[in-house]
Amino acid sequence: MFFCNFTPSKQYQNRIMYKSKRLTLLIIITLLLPFVSFSQKESELNVIRNFETNFDSLLNSYYIRQNTRVIKKSYDKAYDNLCEPTSVSNVSDSIIAKRLRALPSNIELTYNRQVRNIIEYYIDKGGARVGVMIGLSKYYFPIFESILDQYSVPHELKYLVVIESALNPNAVSRAGATGLWQFMYSTGRSYDLRINANVDDRKDPLKATVAAARFLRDLYRIYGDWQLALAAYNCGPGNVNKAIRRSGKNDFWGIYNYLPRETRGYVPAYIAACYVMNYYKEHNIAPAILSKPIATDTITVKRDIHFQQIADVLNIPVEQIKDLNPQYKRDIIFGTQDDYHLKLPFRYVNDFISLEDSIAEYNKDKYFGKPEVEKEYITKEVKLTHKVRKGENWNSIARRYGVSVKDLKRWNGNKKTLQRGKILSIYKNQKVEVTKKEKEESPFTEQNAVSNDAEVQSQEQTVEATNDDLSEETTTKKTKEVTKSKTKDTKKTKKAKEVNENKKYHKVKKGETIAAISRKYNVPMDDIFKLNKLNKRSVIKVGQSIRVK
Repeated sequence: MFFCNFTPSKQYQNRIMYKSKRLTLLIIITLLLPFVSFSQKESELNVIRNFETNFDSLLNSYYIRQNTRVIKKSYDKAYDNLCEPTSVSNVSDSIIAKRLRALPSNIELTYNRQVRNIIEYYIDKGGARVGVMIGLSKYYFPIFESILDQYSVPHELKYLVVIESALNPNAVSRAGATGLWQFMYSTGRSYDLRINANVDDRKDPLKATVAAARFLRDLYRIYGDWQLALAAYNCGPGNVNKAIRRSGKNDFWGIYNYLPRETRGYVPAYIAACYVMNYYKEHNIAPAILSKPIATDTITVKRDIHFQQIADVLNIPVEQIKDLNPQYKRDIIFGTQDDYHLKLPFRYVNDFISLEDSIAEYNKDKYFGKPEVEKEYITKEVKLTHKVRKGENWNSIARRYGVSVKDLKRWNGNKKTLQRGKILSIYKNQKVEVTKKEKEESPFTEQNAVSNDAEVQSQEQTVEATNDDLSEETTTKKTKEVTKSKTKDTKKTKKAKEVNENKKYHKVKKGETIAAISRKYNVPMDDIFKLNKLNKRSVIKVGQSIRVK
């Protein structure tokens, strides 16, 4: 019996290993294909979901609601023109690719299956939506083009707004991106957009477009490629840089699988928007006829004005003002606080300029409330009481109320000991609001002195009235008596006047004492006590008038 030892050659072993590896790789690819396909579909679905959400919100705007036909058609979920000859499903890839190549564009408009899928959604399943956006584009696109041109950015970037917000200035994403250009809070602030309790410039078509043009220009300077700049606009430069490092490629389709899922569908959606907004006629889509005014003007507002005031005075629907000025959160423009603007249909502009003051004053209290009266305060001495507790003494109580021990004892009869439960009196200067009565009263002032001249005149009038009822003789006699009386009174009045003229008063200021006042006017303290009927225990108050002469 013979045994044959068969050893395979090295070449044969290598061939077997190669086939094994190839089979393993084929199995892996087969297993991964559904996931890759799912990932692509998911990225397309994200774009479609965002578009539908923003468009449904757009239907609530004033100008869209004016056209009931558009609303009805837009809400018709069964609307589907797949069977029509003009549907995308009946147009070959070569024709769509040729049409894209014919568009003048600084951005490469690549055509592939992902782009076709989104074109089919826009036209075959959302034709009415596209009609609304084309109607709105007549208002928005001239604004976008002039600003993009100003910042040397390609005009065709205006189509970004279709996929970002469906031309809805009030669009807000789940992540908080807001406005036509879907700015996040931090990015908006870094490009000088005001976001506060009263205004959100991300919703302002003019200011948000300026910010978007600057942002896109900065991104293009980083990458030198518009498709990469668009990807970075969607997911941020950090994610694009990471995808470039991982893939080793430097173009959008090269880094496609390394980008966040939502961003993968972003550039295809942009290319689809370019196609749809230029070739809608070929697919039998008609622009919606909207009442949104193309002729508008922007005015700087100098007063604080509520939208309802403008509506009432100019006879314009308040919803129309809101639709043209979506950046104002509370329907109020605080023109006195900052540089704010108002957009109106052109025919109302001159009326607003000439009537701005009247508009601001119309029902002002209703919208802004009555202005607060400035309160006046005076420093006044108030009496406080304190109940002595266990463990307290003169020093601890004085420290607590910020007074001296000497004053505390003086106010409470200069007692040496304290009893628990005793009520102490404490006097402190505090700011209190001036009441109407206190304003009218002004103690220790010359105005309160009774004029002797007024009394004399009163007596004269009385005498004259009495004379009518007396006989001539009686009158003569009475006149002599009154003359004597008048002479005496005149002397008294002169003396009183001399006394009043020689009087001098001092208004007590914070921290002043009678001793300080006596030194200031070189008047003995005893004289001040006598002139003001005070004694050594008397307390003078801030604002009190003290006679010093």
